[in-house]
Amino acid sequence: MAARQRVRRNHRRPAVSLDSSEDLSSSTTEQPPAKPPAPRPRWKKTAVIGGIALLGAVGVFVAQQRSGEAAPDKGAAAPDVPRVQGDTITFSDAFAKRAGIKRAKVRFDQLVPVVSAVGTVDFNAEHVAAIGTRLRGLVSRVSKFEGDAVKANEVLAHVESAELGEAQANVSMLDAERSAAELNSQREAKLAERNLTTAREAEIAAVEAKKAGLLLDAAEQKVAALGGNARVKHERMLGAHAVLSPIAGTVVERNVAPGQFVEGQLVAFKVANLDHLWIELDVFERNLTRVSVGDRAELRPLSGTADTLIGRVAKVASRIDQETHSAKVRIEVENRDRKLRVGQAVQAVIHSAGGAHAKLPIVPTAAITFVDGKPTVFVGAGPSSVRVVGVQLGANDGDETEIATGLQENDEIVTEGAFALKSELFR
Repeated sequence: MAARQRVRRNHRRPAVSLDSSEDLSSSTTEQPPAKPPAPRPRWKKTAVIGGIALLGAVGVFVAQQRSGEAAPDKGAAAPDVPRVQGDTITFSDAFAKRAGIKRAKVRFDQLVPVVSAVGTVDFNAEHVAAIGTRLRGLVSRVSKFEGDAVKANEVLAHVESAELGEAQANVSMLDAERSAAELNSQREAKLAERNLTTAREAEIAAVEAKKAGLLLDAAEQKVAALGGNARVKHERMLGAHAVLSPIAGTVVERNVAPGQFVEGQLVAFKVANLDHLWIELDVFERNLTRVSVGDRAELRPLSGTADTLIGRVAKVASRIDQETHSAKVRIEVENRDRKLRVGQAVQAVIHSAGGAHAKLPIVPTAAITFVDGKPTVFVGAGPSSVRVVGVQLGANDGDETEIATGLQENDEIVTEGAFALKSELFR
């Protein structure tokens, strides 16, 4: 059995060797050899490399522009920037010249403080008259209008009043009754002397005469209260009332017109003497101690005119407004040249007569700056350096300011260019 298996294996098809492939290929048609690929031109390769390099350079340039970074110039000089160390600022002469820094020594002096405030022109209440009709009636004529100048006791308007006419007629009647009562009293007195009548009758007649006189006086006072004339010469003048101005001045308000029916409480006219005016100021609480009655005040309208008027403090209010923390200060000013108008805004500078005190360091107001909300000056610490010094402010007159604490007598401060130095503190 084993012998049969060996025989079968021996009769299998022999495997094809590798060499037999050559015989097979030789039996087929012979193919020509393939051509090698043509070489690329060298200039194209160079162009590609150059394009890539160019794109890279452009990308680097754009990135630098976007980031704000410029290629450092190794030959450029270092920037001239002051150096801040603690409370000292050191700078170069070039920076000092560029910033306009100037210095001056602190001077000690006695400064007369001033208080500045904005106010409004108003009428002087001592020179204003509110003129009412004082009775019910019909306006028959108006003689004066707004802006008209009037004299004292000049007629402004005429009013016809039945109430006044009745009062005037009553005066005439009582005047006649008084005259009759006086004659009767005199007659009774003569009869009593001759014993032709009793003393009692004479006394009664005298009392009646006195009573008539008193009633007449009361009637005349009523007519006067209504603004009328108690002694009317003609009956056609009964009830005619003339509205008069009690002061000389200018009509600044009119509330009546011809044909208008008015009541007794109506203010028909307002007359003011514009030669005398008030300026009402709002002065902050912290400045009130520097203001006293009698202090001189320089007044200048905010309209831009260069004219300056002089007034005096007439009153300082004793009450402080809780919302504004200010009090009213009244200035009296003469306005004969009519440079001021009621309602106009005015800048006032009050010079305190009693505010001067001991000598203190005085610096230009422009030399003071504020760092973190605190008043500060720059004090010289060397030819090219300054110190930042906090100070406490005192009085000021607009151009100069007292320094209560913080400066010594021989200190040299920066008078110009303080803002440039302040900017370096926040660089």
